Amino acid sequence: MNLNNFTAQINKTILDRGYDYYLEGNIIETYTHGNDEYVFIVEGSDDYEVVIKLEEDGEIIYSNCDCPFDFGPICKHQVAAYFELLELINSKEVHEIEKQPKLIDVLNHLSTEELIIIIEEIAQKDKVLKNNILYKYGKSNDEHEVENCKNLIRSIVNKHIGRQGYLTYRETYWFTNEMAEVLEKAKNTNNLLLSLDIAFLLLNEAIEAFQYADDSDGEIGILVTETIEQVRETAFACNHLDISIREEAFNKILFQSDNHVFDGWENFRIDLLGICTEFADLPILRTKLKMKIEELMDGHFTQYDKESLLQILLGMTEKYGTKEEEELFIHENLMYTSFRESFINKQLKERNYQKVIELSLDGERKDKDLPGLLSKWKKIRYTAYKGLALKSEQEKLAKELLLSGDFEYYFELKELVGGDKKAFYDALKQELKEEKSWRVQSIYLQLIKEENDLDEILEFVKLNPNRIEEYSDRLVKTFKDDVINIYTKYIKAAASSASNRKEYQNVCNKLKKYKKIAGNEKKEELRNELRLLYVRKPAFLDEIGKIT
Repeated sequence: MNLNNFTAQINKTILDRGYDYYLEGNIIETYTHGNDEYVFIVEGSDDYEVVIKLEEDGEIIYSNCDCPFDFGPICKHQVAAYFELLELINSKEVHEIEKQPKLIDVLNHLSTEELIIIIEEIAQKDKVLKNNILYKYGKSNDEHEVENCKNLIRSIVNKHIGRQGYLTYRETYWFTNEMAEVLEKAKNTNNLLLSLDIAFLLLNEAIEAFQYADDSDGEIGILVTETIEQVRETAFACNHLDISIREEAFNKILFQSDNHVFDGWENFRIDLLGICTEFADLPILRTKLKMKIEELMDGHFTQYDKESLLQILLGMTEKYGTKEEEELFIHENLMYTSFRESFINKQLKERNYQKVIELSLDGERKDKDLPGLLSKWKKIRYTAYKGLALKSEQEKLAKELLLSGDFEYYFELKELVGGDKKAFYDALKQELKEEKSWRVQSIYLQLIKEENDLDEILEFVKLNPNRIEEYSDRLVKTFKDDVINIYTKYIKAAASSASNRKEYQNVCNKLKKYKKIAGNEKKEELRNELRLLYVRKPAFLDEIGKIT
């Protein structure tokens, strides 16, 4: 975009609003960072900074505004700045714009006393900055560190939350950015117990923020995850410390897992309990953790959450229990998918295929209404049939899996069937064609593409001309005339239903692809035909005229 003709390339509403800003004198400050970069401060609901970088011919090579506008590439503040800059250039006043000095150069010339006064003045106006300075640079004991952390968190919340007690989508990003400063403190302190205290203050507020914030971009979720990861790293770092400190750290984490803030966010509670296993080498702590998990198992947890808790217990049993205890624990919890799968995999390794079949069939009955799990158990059963060389059972199950959407089993089935492979293919193809469900139709298409059955693909495209673009390259060498004929009808149909410029452009893109198939002469014939058909659609004619 060039500064000399920018008005022709910007949304009219934004252009008008920007022009009003320019006329009303909303540009309150102008300076340059060099001969080709200009900065404008534009007054609006806040003061916004617009930066414009120009080439000598007026081409705008960079333009940005720090306002929150996100409904298009150019905002009204930038438009106002364009008008202002164009006026300066035309009046030859552009070289008189003051060059702003670098902040660091200004600060370097100030005395310590002057710097202190400036910082105090700014900090009095910005409580977050004040608390951040106290938090980062203040020398205090652990109790005061935690209090400073509380004050900083409170000031960040108060700064960003609105009168309605809600954190808007745009504020959430800045909120989490400033909260990340607290996380840095937890990371950088050498006192691991203090690190846990700080992390838990942040974690509590971040989880509560789910209730009062718009977290559409997942920023708060990321903050929670990073904080829990910091707790995990701190717990791991405790391994080399005295038992008394390790026990205190364990108790802090276990106590935090009981916090009501996790009600409704059980996955985060379970994460903390999983972190507690870092201390499970101490029998007394392992017993304490086991008792806590067993207590929670009696609560109102979902099946998935209970399975996650049991996985924590399984991990400890595997590491600190006997082989017999581990096997008994798994066997007692076969109603849970991960335990059943673990037990089945063990049986597979031991080539106990009959047991695998029995467990898989039981899983299929239990999970008959869950397609993903049902498919998993069937695939495992197929593996067991294969291990036992039960070809009849394999063939039947491979076909079941194929028809349910697992095309990989076509190759298994193909290997299993005896006799004429072409007769097998033709029979399967006909069976799939007669089935009208979308899943089976998808398998049918994969089949004819895999076997490169061009006659069948052509018949399919004749019935579904909207798929011609997908298959034209495959078909054109053998069926060029048919492809051109279908493509022509396809483009005409698209043109007859097009009613706006975007749809006209889409038709023209199809015409460009058509040229590669049919050649330039055919393309011109069809283009001229469309011109005659849609002579009363000037926007369409305009787009058609752009095709080369």
